[in-house]
Amino acid sequence: MEPSEGLMEVSVIGGYLGAGKTTLVNHILRQASERVAVMVNDFGEINIDQALIDSRSENTISLTNGCICCSLVDGFVSALESVMSFRPKPTRLVIEASGVADPGAVAAYGHGPGLALDAVVVVTDAVRLCEQVADPLIGQTVASQIDAADVIVLNKIDLADNLIAAKTELARLNPDALLAYASHAEVNLDLLFGREIVRKSDPTSQVGTFESRSHESTQPIPRAALEALVENLPPEIQRVKGIVRLAEAPHVAMVFQLVGRNWELRALADRKNSPDGNRLVVIGPKGSIPMQWDDALSSGN
Repeated sequence: MEPSEGLMEVSVIGGYLGAGKTTLVNHILRQASERVAVMVNDFGEINIDQALIDSRSENTISLTNGCICCSLVDGFVSALESVMSFRPKPTRLVIEASGVADPGAVAAYGHGPGLALDAVVVVTDAVRLCEQVADPLIGQTVASQIDAADVIVLNKIDLADNLIAAKTELARLNPDALLAYASHAEVNLDLLFGREIVRKSDPTSQVGTFESRSHESTQPIPRAALEALVENLPPEIQRVKGIVRLAEAPHVAMVFQLVGRNWELRALADRKNSPDGNRLVVIGPKGSIPMQWDDALSSGN
């Protein structure tokens, strides 16, 4: 399912210094089965397996799986222009924000021409989280990063002595975000990207095995039907995303996204590439998605 067909989806990875952002980028580059472009501050921290490298230049590394790494040393705008000019065009852009940056501000670039913002992913350190939030020097920065997240990766759970305290702190700072647990930043990419990226699931992973179902229809959907869908979803559902047209404004394609318990509806920025009809995908643990999960949408037509 391509909810933003013709557009490059943007995922922003934020989090404080040492949380595991670069480790997560490495994991994405190893596991992604779509063509991904990654923008990072420094190639030196990206430990790419030499067997994956197809070619490299001063500011770009091309991988054998079609993924691309670009350096931000020459500036964000310059790197973005380079990414947009690649052919074939990547389907996803992953931006690693610096450890002290506001990932919400970086995400603003995801609304630019030819781009569609997917989600802000913030990596947190399960060992040091409570200490960092309480620190008068960095606490506000860490808390603000967490507040901007759609998806929170609680990393290093294998090293944490008090995981419950870290979970409680995250629930206080951002109760609506989807929370994923990880060791060595190994997260199921279905959770990060909201659609099937990894074809092979690891039954031993912390996030378990996931499944997805899709909805496609041609008639505009009443907003009340969309809200009924959200209200009736099983609590285990992790993500829903796609493009819809509302009966109240059928000429405007809208991006719908639910992450955890938080959902939003916004106009698609690129009107020229607006797809017709409605296309949604729902993701949850295996066995959690009812066959008729989209009944509310069908009854609204």
